[in-house]
Amino acid sequence: MSDLQLHLKKISADDRCTVFSSDEMVALGDGVVLPYRQFIEKAVFDIARPYFLSPESNITAIDGKKLSGLIGAMLARQSRAPGTVIDVLVEEFLVTTNEEAEELGVTVGSLREGKLDKLIERILIQYGDDSVQELECASVLFNSVSNLATKMIEDRRLGAFIEQSSRYVLYDQKDPVTGNWYYYRDPAIMSSPLSDRYVSLMDRCFELYSDLTTKLQDYYKKLKPIEQTEYAIKPNDPQKYRFDQLDDDKQRRAFERSYTFDIRTRACDTGRILLPAATLTNVAMVANGRTFEHLLKRLYSSRHPEFKDIANRLHSTLNKVIPKYVKRASVEGERFWINTDEDIRNDLKKYLPECAAWGGNTDEVRLHDIPRLVSAEPRAMHHLLASAYFPYARTDYQTLVKSIASLPYETAVRMFGRAVGNRTIRRDRSPRGFEHGYDVTTEIVSDFGVFRDLHRHRMCMMQWQRPNPHLGFVIHEDIEAIGEGDACRALEVEIRALYNDLERELGDQFAEYVTLFGHKIRFMIGMNLREAQHLLELRTVPQGHPNYRRVCQVIHNEIKNRAPWIEEAGLLKYVDHNQYHWARADAEARQSQKAMERGFDE
Repeated sequence: MSDLQLHLKKISADDRCTVFSSDEMVALGDGVVLPYRQFIEKAVFDIARPYFLSPESNITAIDGKKLSGLIGAMLARQSRAPGTVIDVLVEEFLVTTNEEAEELGVTVGSLREGKLDKLIERILIQYGDDSVQELECASVLFNSVSNLATKMIEDRRLGAFIEQSSRYVLYDQKDPVTGNWYYYRDPAIMSSPLSDRYVSLMDRCFELYSDLTTKLQDYYKKLKPIEQTEYAIKPNDPQKYRFDQLDDDKQRRAFERSYTFDIRTRACDTGRILLPAATLTNVAMVANGRTFEHLLKRLYSSRHPEFKDIANRLHSTLNKVIPKYVKRASVEGERFWINTDEDIRNDLKKYLPECAAWGGNTDEVRLHDIPRLVSAEPRAMHHLLASAYFPYARTDYQTLVKSIASLPYETAVRMFGRAVGNRTIRRDRSPRGFEHGYDVTTEIVSDFGVFRDLHRHRMCMMQWQRPNPHLGFVIHEDIEAIGEGDACRALEVEIRALYNDLERELGDQFAEYVTLFGHKIRFMIGMNLREAQHLLELRTVPQGHPNYRRVCQVIHNEIKNRAPWIEEAGLLKYVDHNQYHWARADAEARQSQKAMERGFDE
């Protein structure tokens, strides 16, 4: 080895970069901090080089465009190979000889296209589907799905999502071809006797929403005339200026953009109460194969026809990108989930009929005391069972606990077993209700828009009851101020009646589509104190929606009252209890200011 080292010559002066011996070998390391651990023939390295970014460094990246669908299998093989990923790529995935290139009709260095399927299958068998699935990702766009469907899609914890926001985008445009408003028309609804009424009321929601947001913008312009408005818009200058104090064209354009954004987004925030859950939106998702397979299984197992249709389309799309990693998802759905879901619904109606009707406590925020759940005391089982049944119930958590506690012990145990489900394999996971037991467990009754915003914190133990119109409807004081409160209330009454008729005629899964963003929904969030720090401080920033800021401020107050030492230690010191009426404008102005500082003119 000492003779070889005499011939080593660095590609770069940087430490820890790949080094070459005289045109024969490539070594990873620098010989000082990192010994020369890996030696690769230069010819091999040159073949692999086009598939990597920064291949001369010991920290390199795989070119996902060139190796899409193969990365998971390749990385899995590397975990048991003595060499590097470069060795694995060249030895198993690439054409390396002239003879093979001639046989396959490709050039040396090309992928072994005709042999890759069998290779991936073999690796999946050797290493296990689950492990390899996590190493292969895809980016998927869900275009024109209902807001109802987005909650199922975005409930996958290990995915990354970005959704078209009702806080920034006005839904006041129609399909230019058909003249229809952008909402989902389920075939079952459209073929039912209620179809005309459904279309009529959904149209009226969008018509009133469009009228409302226009009037709100006019109203806000009167409350905050552009002539009296001030923004910190000048680069590197924290002082706020009026429009007439600016003489630079770029700054004046940035000021006008901030003002337009200011007015429009506040109208969006206020007027969105009239958007139905059927409103179509777009969602982008980036996730690994395992997460996508789990999503497919959930969608296929749903009672919603739209969700099943999305699953079929998603499956077809993923089969073009990562086919080997989503093959276990069946169009029939997961029998375990379907049966467990049905058993819980039936038991709720049979043993807890008082919890199957909409009602119960509707306080906006309640912090619950949860007992130690790994305990021989029956109350531990009562609380855990209440958590498992919460998404299916129509009453509050404490009412569920009391009702379960009144049942005979044997009945509660039998219900508990059915909630666990008839597991036949280890992959049959019991419902999320069994994550119950966090010290900060909060029950919230707030509008659907707030739930949509807080649902982003899906890493928490989060469960929700179905969207419905029976827990109240939120109308902002600004809507009353422009004289549209009565129109909103009258429309909501009709929507509630349609919901009841759709539920009776077709089922609650179809009725949910007419629920409005302003309708209240009951949900629970369970979290530890570190997650409370993240959620409460983030969701009380000045530019947050006033409604979810208020919810988070109340949760913070509840924690402070129960454990003053948490406040004294400063764990939640950045929870913001101030009130801001135009906070998002300042945030937008800062963005424009930063853009100009960097030489951009948006």
